[in-house]
Amino acid sequence: MGLFAFLPFLIVFVYIAIIAGILYLIYTWVNKFIALRQEQNNLLREIINKMEANKKQD
Repeated sequence: MGLFAFLPFLIVFVYIAIIAGILYLIYTWVNKFIALRQEQNNLLREIINKMEANKKQD
């Protein structure tokens, strides 16, 4: 009888753990996506600056 008393708490804990895991994965994916976009913007900015520098030399 003691196991059946803790079964609802265990089920709720598992559901909360699954939801927390999903939220953590979404959080890490969004942060990685934002960091990659920032890196891409920086690289494009460098390319544009180099192209402008080459045009000025010509």
